Amino acid sequence: MAGFQVAICGAGIAGVEGLLRLRRLVGDRVDVTLVSPGEELVYRPSTVLEPFGHAARRYRLADIVADSGAHWVRDSLAWLDRGRRIVHTTGGSQVGYDALLLALGGTELAPSPHLDVFTGRDGGAFYRGVVADVEAGRTTQLAFVLPPGPTWPLPLYELALLTATRARARGRAPRLDFVIPGARPLEAFGGDAGDVVARLLSDAGIILHTGTRVRASSPRRLVLEPAGPVLQPDRMISVPVIGGPSVRGIPGFALDRFLHVDEYCRVLDTDARIFAAGDATDLPVKQGGVGAQQADVAAAGIAHLAGVGPAPQRLRPRIDATLLTGAKPLYLSAYLIDGQGWQATLHEEPPWPAGEKVIAEELGSYLRALETRSS
Repeated sequence: MAGFQVAICGAGIAGVEGLLRLRRLVGDRVDVTLVSPGEELVYRPSTVLEPFGHAARRYRLADIVADSGAHWVRDSLAWLDRGRRIVHTTGGSQVGYDALLLALGGTELAPSPHLDVFTGRDGGAFYRGVVADVEAGRTTQLAFVLPPGPTWPLPLYELALLTATRARARGRAPRLDFVIPGARPLEAFGGDAGDVVARLLSDAGIILHTGTRVRASSPRRLVLEPAGPVLQPDRMISVPVIGGPSVRGIPGFALDRFLHVDEYCRVLDTDARIFAAGDATDLPVKQGGVGAQQADVAAAGIAHLAGVGPAPQRLRPRIDATLLTGAKPLYLSAYLIDGQGWQATLHEEPPWPAGEKVIAEELGSYLRALETRSS
């Protein structure tokens, strides 16, 4: 369909996956505009290694835009005029669309002012200091606190396991406590995954506290409720709770909340031309691979609207994850049904390309090719 205009807001994992899938489906038969203020695509699952001396994977957004033949508006979404189908940016630009993909990411919220929050956005800067203090023996007790609510817990488990490994290698033996609100680790995967991860923590000398509410009454006092001990760690580490975006122009229930989507990743109560993918949506699991699957479904829906492809298939989300343990990684898979993992499978060998942390059909092969080209 000549002149069909597509806007994609956001250039994280979901946004770039949607861009790449759309180009594969429609070629140059639609015009695509990417709205994003950033200069890089940061492969955020790799940032957990930065405090331990390994560089995170980062890619120039200019290269990705050039390869995809998209237009790039270096700005962020301010509001939507759904009646006129216009994206308004914070800098005053206007981007028209016939179909729109919102891949904005979620809002990261600190669970407590007394917890140090690892987000990966700053390259784990504060945690480098934590690792240095553990190595020097200045820090002898750490607590890792998983907050209730929407979050992606894998990095917190990795930080704990990698820290335990580093401490042992330096002849240190800090006390490491891991506190979770649920009955078992990695509940999103269901099945036996939690039991395996619990054993990994135990083998690493990490004390696991389950079914626990926490009250951080000061920077070095952590009360475990209802009847647990009071911990007095040197540092308390957590990950952010994920909130929804504030998108003016989306129906009221989405303001400061998640974007409610149907099984085709269309935003509810809009005109079936607005799609959403990634942490901004109301899917309970916040994980890059799942966001990429949503983006693939959305791209198929957009191609169909443009008269290029068949009707899309419904989303059937699958969680695939690589857990870094400090030794051999653990590979986990499960289908996500009603917010819970089912048919969980654990693998000792990677069922996807080694080194992949986000399993995405378009992004994985593209980034590997981009790295080869840049080397």
